[in-house]
Amino acid sequence: MALGASGSQAGNAALISELTGLTHDIFVGRVVDNVRRESKTAMLFQDAQPGEYRLSGQNMTFAVDLQYKTGALATDGNIPDHVPLDAVQGQLTPVRRYARLALDNLAERRASGPGAFDDLSDRIFDKLWDSWASMEIRHSIGSSTGLLCKVSSRTSSTVWVAKDGYGNADTNPLTNLSEGSIICWYDVSAAGIGGAGKITATGLAYTTNTVTMDAAQTWETDVGAAIAADDLIYFATTNDTDTNYFAGERNLAPNGLGTIVDPNADNTTVFNISQTTYGRWKPYRQTSTTLDHIELTEHWLALGAKRGFNVTPEMDVVVSYPSVVAQLARSLMGFQQQAYTGGSLDGGYQQVTISGIPIVEDHFFYHNVAMTLCREKLFRVNLGGDADFFGEDGSMWSRIADFDGKEAFVVDYLNYMSNHRGAHGALTGISTDLTDDNFAPIPNY
Repeated sequence: MALGASGSQAGNAALISELTGLTHDIFVGRVVDNVRRESKTAMLFQDAQPGEYRLSGQNMTFAVDLQYKTGALATDGNIPDHVPLDAVQGQLTPVRRYARLALDNLAERRASGPGAFDDLSDRIFDKLWDSWASMEIRHSIGSSTGLLCKVSSRTSSTVWVAKDGYGNADTNPLTNLSEGSIICWYDVSAAGIGGAGKITATGLAYTTNTVTMDAAQTWETDVGAAIAADDLIYFATTNDTDTNYFAGERNLAPNGLGTIVDPNADNTTVFNISQTTYGRWKPYRQTSTTLDHIELTEHWLALGAKRGFNVTPEMDVVVSYPSVVAQLARSLMGFQQQAYTGGSLDGGYQQVTISGIPIVEDHFFYHNVAMTLCREKLFRVNLGGDADFFGEDGSMWSRIADFDGKEAFVVDYLNYMSNHRGAHGALTGISTDLTDDNFAPIPNY
């Protein structure tokens, strides 16, 4: 006899399908990283070598010639006077860089093996080095001031709007900020730290550059005045300015391109050498007017004349924002030889080169600047080796006082430098036909 003859169970589908007490979720795979951060500029500085320079003593002092000697001439037989020429001395000091991790011993044991996507101990190490890589990005591009961005306006005691990444007008200000970041603000009018705080878990509105902080009592506290337009934002060690280990990164960062090339000409003295006194110490900066391969080539001709040797593919690379690279690619399209491919259309490009020199895009970069960098004139000088966990007391781990946990920290001492700032150039004030923020490494879409 057919089962249907005794009555269908379709009406009882909900009952015969209820196995919620018997089955359970299966968690599979590892935690997938959806936030990769890679920078060609950071890679450039990671590949840089110390050369003959080393950090030891109070300051590292180096010498450069910034004038040329004269005194050779044709005469009637009389010998000319000696014309003296002295070298100019510059100075460099190491900066300290740190990152800390802390572990609850019970949490570490629970979050391992089949009960976790990743072992907590492995994950916390991976994320620490991710944060270090992010620091390398902003340190290589930004300046020694450590400036993240400026304040555009204040909305409330915990909400503000950001502008001007790295202090460069209209560069995306949220490129180096993330939910949970601990930051402080510098009150320009009062010349002091105004407060500190942690960005909330949903505290970044990427389409409006609005930032929400966790607590008004720590965010607007020390100076007494409310945060205001053009105040300055920096990373900080903690969100409590009253602790004895509070420090902001203000004026404590290494000399990135914001100092070495200084696209906005903010500095008059770099590495203790005055570029007002010694004009050849400053990079060659030129305001863009047309942004095409002709303008860039003419910029290189001028840079070669200023620095005394030509811009070449063997020595130089150009780093810029993706929209600038795309605009240059558009300017080149009419000059490319098009080959017949049997009815197929073949387009696009993998790299832009002009006169054999690669134009490298970096989406963390200044949005309106193209820097020509002489690679052999950039140095990364370490004191005591590359970044590593501090373990000179026998172990990298230290017990957290009065708690069942442990902590460790990574440290390095280094600085970036150039012994020939005039070997580098910057095309500034670039305007493109594209929307620059479409190329920012943030979810502003």
